[in-house]
Amino acid sequence: MPVDHFPSTHATWIDAQLTIAEDGDRAAGSGDAVGRARAEDARNALRRHVMERYTTALGAYVSATGLRSAGERDELVSGFYVGPLTDERFFARWRQSGMPLRRWLMNAMSFHCRGIARNAARERARTEDAVSPGRPGVVGMHTVPASEGDAADAFDRAWALALVNEAYARVQAELADSGRSVEDEVMRMHVIEGMPYDAVADALGLTRADCFNAARRVTARVREAVRELLREEGVPNSGLDAGVREVLRLVERA
Repeated sequence: MPVDHFPSTHATWIDAQLTIAEDGDRAAGSGDAVGRARAEDARNALRRHVMERYTTALGAYVSATGLRSAGERDELVSGFYVGPLTDERFFARWRQSGMPLRRWLMNAMSFHCRGIARNAARERARTEDAVSPGRPGVVGMHTVPASEGDAADAFDRAWALALVNEAYARVQAELADSGRSVEDEVMRMHVIEGMPYDAVADALGLTRADCFNAARRVTARVREAVRELLREEGVPNSGLDAGVREVLRLVERA
């Protein structure tokens, strides 16, 4: 049975889907076809989650490495989705690893691309040997690979930006639902567009203090939304503060 790295009192959405998949697999092992369907539905939900949140980061990782010779960026990412990500044990092995999800995905993408590059190199060698028998084939890639650190940085920056954008979208929806969209306007005008509070206040018919307090509330809520997203990804409570700081640092670099 997979090791449970998520305390039951802090179960995340991802953990819930994994539990559904595992329970469904056990039921399917006893001949329950409905259990098999439940397991597949849960795994498909996890795959959609990865596609929605990590496509940009995975593309950035591929683009920053020497693995581009293995194929076009979008083709490599799509191939990862219809290849390794469809393995029934993919997410269970991640949970057993104890690694952050983004690191697991990045490593899996690296193995996927390198496997494609090796196969392409072998095929080129066979082709060249068939054309010129006895001539050593060229094994390897035709580009100079970037450092793995550069590629990981590109992945992390893209991931952090996507995470903050998702957090901000959640907060925007909350503000709209509660009739407080003006606070979102303050945040957008001051933080994103760089307008001073006095100009924002004049434009929206508010006081400077109103704008300052609104921006502070929204900023705090966005930080909390980032915490929620990190918790959903399995970051333990003890690591959430450091995780939020890391995300915000990466966004500043991006």
